[in-house]
Amino acid sequence: MSARDSVIDVEKEVNIHLENKKISRNFFWFLWALYVIVYISKSNFNGALASIVSDGIMTKSQTGFIIAMFYIVYAPFQIIGGMIVDKRSPERMIKIGLLGAIVANIIVFFFSDNYYVMLAAWTFNGIIQFGIWPGIFKIISSQLVKEDRKMMSYYISFSTTAGLITTYLLAAIVPHWKYSFIITIVALALFTVGLHLFEKRLSPYMKWDRKEKYEVDNNSSKVNYSLSTKEVLLKSGFFFVVASLIFSTATTQSQKTFASIMFVENYDKVSSSLGNILTIVFLIAGLIGTLLAGKICKSVKNEVLGMAISFVSMIPPLIVCSFVGSVPIFAMVSCFSIVAVAESFAALLRTRYTMTYAKFGKSGMAAGILNSAMAASFVLSSYVVPLLIENFGWHTAIFMWAMFMVIAAILLLISNTKYKKMINQFSTEETRTETAKINK
Repeated sequence: MSARDSVIDVEKEVNIHLENKKISRNFFWFLWALYVIVYISKSNFNGALASIVSDGIMTKSQTGFIIAMFYIVYAPFQIIGGMIVDKRSPERMIKIGLLGAIVANIIVFFFSDNYYVMLAAWTFNGIIQFGIWPGIFKIISSQLVKEDRKMMSYYISFSTTAGLITTYLLAAIVPHWKYSFIITIVALALFTVGLHLFEKRLSPYMKWDRKEKYEVDNNSSKVNYSLSTKEVLLKSGFFFVVASLIFSTATTQSQKTFASIMFVENYDKVSSSLGNILTIVFLIAGLIGTLLAGKICKSVKNEVLGMAISFVSMIPPLIVCSFVGSVPIFAMVSCFSIVAVAESFAALLRTRYTMTYAKFGKSGMAAGILNSAMAASFVLSSYVVPLLIENFGWHTAIFMWAMFMVIAAILLLISNTKYKKMINQFSTEETRTETAKINK
């Protein structure tokens, strides 16, 4: 028996895939639930903010800095994680991140009264999760059954919203904010063991990939072979998409983070609890939008152009919201819900766009860089946007969100000129390949 005919060690290999649809789908749903827990492990501190401040444990600026530090280190390490999972087992990188997240949450639980220890622990949490999302996306885009990959990229988009809603529900239900961290620790431990057991089950079903290399030739309609990572990203207009994501996520994340505070400060009849409930309303609208997007986005041939259209559709409701306090609260929630629905369309299209790079063997890298861009924008939304609100007021801040979406849409239109050429070349090459198969 040759080495390539032997049972594959999932924890050591990269260029492998499943062909058993049942096993593949079971593995996906396990990963889906795992990422919900991972998202909670990243957002636990956000959910506990109000209690931490009200208990006098920390000030608003201290809690804001802890969250900002998480994303400051998380952003560059996502790029590193993307590079690693394209060369090393993504399952192993996920397990490292899970174990590290357990350690970080344990430290926060036991040293919750020490600002500097909590800062160090949450910074470590941002670093050690370097391979989790790139690893999960690498598995979805290259290891699951091929015909299921687009469908699974759609379903995985629900996991982040599910994780965020669960975070706030946990914070509201538990008798003390520290219990959220204990629940997360136990869940992370169970999923770490579960992933290890799943690897053993997957090994007999794994097959070796047939290595394919693509090159986008700007001077012909043919897809040639062998391109460096840098050339792939530059020729596809990838970095314009990265830049657009920074602006768009700064807007949508700020909306989610500060909506409840905005409602309370601008509408006399809105209490803190009602503000949180109104925030959950448009988070649920985002989930409904994802359901709609799953059906509508199937007909979208150009993901970059589709994202640009989604961003443009967010501009009018954000401009309406800039008159906060003057427009009825119902109109505010409705406009934010429209933004959430449009964002869900853009998020699904972004996932499909990222999967394009699986053709180059660079899907882990692409997912890591895009996640890094989102993390960088989280720093803007958690640290810079509050300063903007304090110094210039809500009206100016929300109008600035609308302008961010204008910039994001323009950047996508610039990227589209390159991306359109790339997908046209892939379409031509795939048609040529199918014709060759038929002739044989």
